[in-house]
Amino acid sequence: MIGLLGLNHKSAPIEVRERFVFCEEDIKRFVSLLKLNGILGAIVLSTCNRTEIYYEMHELLVPLSASDIENLLFTYRKSDKEIKKYFYHLENEAVADHLFHVGSGLDSMALGEYQIVSQIKSAVLISKTNKLISCTLGKLFDDALKAGKQVRTETALNLGAVSISYAGVELASKKFHPLGAHPVLLVGAGQTGELTLQNLIKKSCSLFTIVNRTREKAEELAAKYQAKVSDIEQLDELLLENDIVITSTTSKKPLITVDLVKQAMKVRSGKPLFFIDLSVPRNVEMEVGELDHVHVYDIDALNLVIENNLEKRKGEIEMAEQMIGESVSEFIKWYNIRALAPTFKTISTSFQEASRNVLDGIIKNKEEENYEKALEYGDLITKKLIGMMIENIKSVTDNGCNREYISVVNQLFAQS
Repeated sequence: MIGLLGLNHKSAPIEVRERFVFCEEDIKRFVSLLKLNGILGAIVLSTCNRTEIYYEMHELLVPLSASDIENLLFTYRKSDKEIKKYFYHLENEAVADHLFHVGSGLDSMALGEYQIVSQIKSAVLISKTNKLISCTLGKLFDDALKAGKQVRTETALNLGAVSISYAGVELASKKFHPLGAHPVLLVGAGQTGELTLQNLIKKSCSLFTIVNRTREKAEELAAKYQAKVSDIEQLDELLLENDIVITSTTSKKPLITVDLVKQAMKVRSGKPLFFIDLSVPRNVEMEVGELDHVHVYDIDALNLVIENNLEKRKGEIEMAEQMIGESVSEFIKWYNIRALAPTFKTISTSFQEASRNVLDGIIKNKEEENYEKALEYGDLITKKLIGMMIENIKSVTDNGCNREYISVVNQLFAQS
């Protein structure tokens, strides 16, 4: 079976989501732990809006329950089990349906956003590189990406779609007018940082500085957009020079602390300072927003900007849903037929061995000419019986949909 344990922006607030962000090392360690407990493979999709663990386990073994996998996760993260109320657990077709929605941008906070595509590809690559993937999961994610491409190509769902970075810049433009007159500090030079920079330029901004824990990466991004570069150790000075600070790093600890901002505000003499934190875990301490003349917005606070844009594309959702439904049906058909393969192999082996044993018992001298003839006729009859049996099994199990019958058949033909 395939399963999914996860939480996202719909089921959990950011203060919960940030506790379950996975880096590549986390994925390697946690999935290896799952494999020790019988999981065939897993892919972990960890973004600012979701952490989802997709896995496959052998159906003929005693499978781990949803609670077992949750307990492994909570033990690994040293989390209180009360937090389980924020998680969802799906199996088989529901997993495919969910992932295909995710890959199409239908499950994103920003409907139709495209960044999820690269995030899915990155998640698959990590599992492939570390030999943590299974054939079924590889097929599942490949099909999800294909379904997403079809939705984006054949509908207008992504036209006018907003990204988290766009929403952040849009919010800043409402607070500061004209936006281009205010210097902006970008903390982080990754994909989100670059998208933010592009959106700032569209708003006629030209006064921006980039800092990153790896200075070379900041310099590379700054060279593309004629931005200034500074060192992350200079944040105290940079908070004096910039009115808007947009963070998007993978730091597990806040980079912007209360003490840092308090010192800056003493010098700014009441001049407002505006933080947009696009990071999960958050880069700006929660208490910073309690300071006078300081405004802090995290990802969850950007919902209003995103929802205002949603109305423009609702008409495309029905068409996208139909495409996803068809893609899910195709995958499940493949998955169910594939589940029958071991059963067919068992039947074929059992019938062929039985045929050969009977012939060996009847014809003692295998050098006789009629032995070869008997083998030929025996094989024809056996193949005919195997074919009839396979068709009957497909019919009885509804092409593999009824997993209980598959288990019974496997037991009937199990090798002793």
